[in-house]
Amino acid sequence: MLKTAPTELRVLLQETEGLLVVNCPSGAVISDDSDTPLYTVPAGWDLVFKRNEYGVLAVNGEWLRCTWVRIKPREDGDGPPRVTVKGSPYRGSLTVRSTTTGTLQAINRIEVEDYLRGVLPKETYANWPPEALKSQAVVSRSYALARMSDDPDAAFHLRADTSSQVYGGYFAEDPRTNDAVAATAGEVLAYGGRIVTTFFSSCCGGHTAAIDDIWPNVERRPFFSGVECDWCTASTSHDWEYTLDFDRLAHALAAAGYTTESPTGLRLRTNARTGRVRYVVFSLGSGDELELPGDEFRRLVGYGELKSTYFDIARVTEGGLVLEGHGYGHGVGLCQWGSRGMAEAGFTYKEIINHYYPGAGIAQWDALWPMEPRPTS
Repeated sequence: MLKTAPTELRVLLQETEGLLVVNCPSGAVISDDSDTPLYTVPAGWDLVFKRNEYGVLAVNGEWLRCTWVRIKPREDGDGPPRVTVKGSPYRGSLTVRSTTTGTLQAINRIEVEDYLRGVLPKETYANWPPEALKSQAVVSRSYALARMSDDPDAAFHLRADTSSQVYGGYFAEDPRTNDAVAATAGEVLAYGGRIVTTFFSSCCGGHTAAIDDIWPNVERRPFFSGVECDWCTASTSHDWEYTLDFDRLAHALAAAGYTTESPTGLRLRTNARTGRVRYVVFSLGSGDELELPGDEFRRLVGYGELKSTYFDIARVTEGGLVLEGHGYGHGVGLCQWGSRGMAEAGFTYKEIINHYYPGAGIAQWDALWPMEPRPTS
């Protein structure tokens, strides 16, 4: 159980089997895994890390007696202390870690609110209305802290890409999104005394998805049951068409190990209330059928090609089908374009959040500690 509210997130920035290069614009102190200072790094130096077969680290050719180190940048009066990884500077400090799988990891250790400064400009548009930006701040904070609370002692809690939330670091920050972070400081979405893992996507296309529409084995909660949305019509992805080619689909099914037979047709099993395709049933040449979850079908076709599982069959073509669909993304939780539309119509960020996550409420995250482990069933 977490006894006190943590203030630091750990975000994986890079993982490599080769060399890992870190730069310290203002200089830094390198400490070992017992927090004993090892080196003082001059301003602007590159630190080149490698590992041996036993996982022991070396920096700039000098072997250390540890498998991970912490790099704490110094203050220089020119902005906040920061470290640079792959050309991008980040607030906070950095852990360089040798893993048991033979890789090196660069992990940013950063305060929650500073992390959000680097997330919001990457996950939304800074020129959107302030209330939409505030709703994104609460949602992104909730997502990050829920992930952290699942395993607070993990080497890292989040990745810096779309598998978690896109995190751009210091250079990504924008005063408008920074204001949204500050205006909602510490606020998260909560249900039953726990922080909600607040999924969100670009555009729902008119109705958000129930969570089990997308991930059938996940228990549905009231705030993930799906709601109507009349606010996202400005998105260019609100309505779309996609031509599905059966030959290409056959290659994708074979490559994934599902079947070597070519599909001759398909039918959809849809949630009539949300419009989401829950399962796609393929007719095969042998007369057999193959059933896949809708989101797995979308993954096989390509998430960038088939924009959502909110679609229907429009017409048959030579060797395929034309699908008519709505929205972009999985559709669970906040509709980002819908939040923009609601903000433009005068709704507050709290009203926006209450619409997309019915039954949950906004709370200060440190007031939710101590927290019991999240149920596994």
